Amino acid sequence: MDRMVWSGGQPGKVAVPTDWSHNKTILFVSENFGSGHTKAAEALAKGIEEKDPEIRVQLVELGRHLRPQVNQALLYSYLGMIKKAPFIWRKVYGRHHERSFPRWLQWCLHQTLYSSLSKYIAQYQPQVVVSTHPFASSGVARLKRAGFPLKLVTVITDFSAHGSWVHPEVDLYLAPSTDVMRQLMQMGVHPARIAVTGIPTESRFWKGKDSDEARKQLGLKQLPTVLILGGGLGLGRIDHLARLAAKWKGRLQFLYCTGRNTKLLETLRQNPELQHPHVCLIGYTESVDQWMDAADVVLTKPGGMTCTEAIAKGKPLLLYGSIPGHEEENSRFLEKHGLAEKLKNEEDLDLWMQRLVQDPQCLQEIRENMLRWRWNIHPSKSVDAVHQLMTSSSVR
Repeated sequence: MDRMVWSGGQPGKVAVPTDWSHNKTILFVSENFGSGHTKAAEALAKGIEEKDPEIRVQLVELGRHLRPQVNQALLYSYLGMIKKAPFIWRKVYGRHHERSFPRWLQWCLHQTLYSSLSKYIAQYQPQVVVSTHPFASSGVARLKRAGFPLKLVTVITDFSAHGSWVHPEVDLYLAPSTDVMRQLMQMGVHPARIAVTGIPTESRFWKGKDSDEARKQLGLKQLPTVLILGGGLGLGRIDHLARLAAKWKGRLQFLYCTGRNTKLLETLRQNPELQHPHVCLIGYTESVDQWMDAADVVLTKPGGMTCTEAIAKGKPLLLYGSIPGHEEENSRFLEKHGLAEKLKNEEDLDLWMQRLVQDPQCLQEIRENMLRWRWNIHPSKSVDAVHQLMTSSSVR
């Protein structure tokens, strides 16, 4: 017999079966506020499919699917804030750093983006929902609190645990590091509900290739090579970094990856200083792993996914520019563990380019730290943790 539960706030109801806990379905939910959240979901979903082909896997960016116009407005506002008024985002981020969203804020989020989420979840009847964004975690936690019979996994995609990730309805947290595990415990999460797995990455980032061979396959010059990444949205100070090529393009090779920021890509293409055989303008690409293979160093803002991919490849990180809040905390974590060097200004950029020219092995210590640390975050760990939860019998 089906029972009825409120879909949340609206005067409609949705029928929810009393038990769908034996459905071999995992629903991965994310948001498109930065590409790293969805990339983590995709990596984990692929790993689950490879481990157990009988499991049905579905992935969706919730806001873009359920309320596309509202989602686009929120994305536009978010990007505008971090570009033009980053201090506002820093304040918003810090306000709820060590505590979960209050119920009123969860209700507002539900009304804005997730008012039809209950029907969507009921359509797929997943045994497990895996969320890679705090908004999505909040929406699913609210449904679980209302009685939806599912297990909820939250994948933290930065190297710090913000309070917005934390909900009592979460069955399992996948933490990037033991540091994040300790932060979750300080916020009241029982250690039995935390698995230290690293941020899920696709297996192709764990397959290394000789840099010279990779450069040859991509038609690049055999020079010390700097890969400059701005994330999937093309954020970061890539336009500022164009001055690097003007000064060092005779002795170094630069690969500029601008993400989905087509306006920035066109601006760089029109810059005469970048019209040089040692400068390659890539734009958005699904083959970042191949470009990483060709690079000696990755120069990027400290996004959780980008940095994890570089660590998996064993490519030293130079960090320049960051979104306030989560990326600043990522930078502190990576510096603390010797996985990156933070560059504060253009003088630091010049210094490291000079070091790379004079001694291509100048980043060897970071590379060795990565090779030691990365075995704590092998992609099979996150796959195994989710699969084990799915095959256990209890639904909290």
